[in-house]
Formats: sequence, structure tokens, C-alpha cells
Amino acid sequence: MPEAEKRYARTQQLSHEDVIRLVGDLDDATIAAILAIGATYQEIEQALKWAGAGPDESRLDAEGMTPTAEQVFDILLSDPTYAEEEQEGAR
Repeated sequence: MPEAEKRYARTQQLSHEDVIRLVGDLDDATIAAILAIGATYQEIEQALKWAGAGPDESRLDAEGMTPTAEQVFDILLSDPTYAEEEQEGAR
């Protein structure tokens, strides 16, 4: 397991700064929503991988995502800044 993942054990509560390091500098409401659902490091990473799949990449099987990772995915896509960055990255 990579060192970064060891620091964020499933039982450890992530801080506002931890989430920013993972998802980038998004709106405070987006960060707060991710924190409110209690997402783990692994769940946020899973949602980011799923959201970041390009048009030529197959998306991860959503059935393999935890319900919390699915919520993080939805939260990320509802953030205008994240959605705009994803569209620019797909070009």
C-alpha cells in the first residue's frame, strides 16, 4: 500500500486540507459535502478515477464502487469548477 494511503486509514477522518490535496482547490461547499458523507481516501480516489476516465478509456465498473464513492462522484460532477476542468481535459 502506498505511503499516502497508509496515512488515511479507513477509520481516519479526513480534514478539509486532506480533501483539497486529493480533489484540488474546489468550492468549499463541495469539500464540505465530501467530508459530510465521511468518504475515505480510497473512496475519493475511486471516484476521481471514475470521473477522470477520458473518452477513449473505459470507466471503472460502477458496480465495484462503494455507495460513498458513487456519492463523491456525483458531488464532483455537480461542482462547476471540477466539471469545467474535466471538459477542458477531454479536449
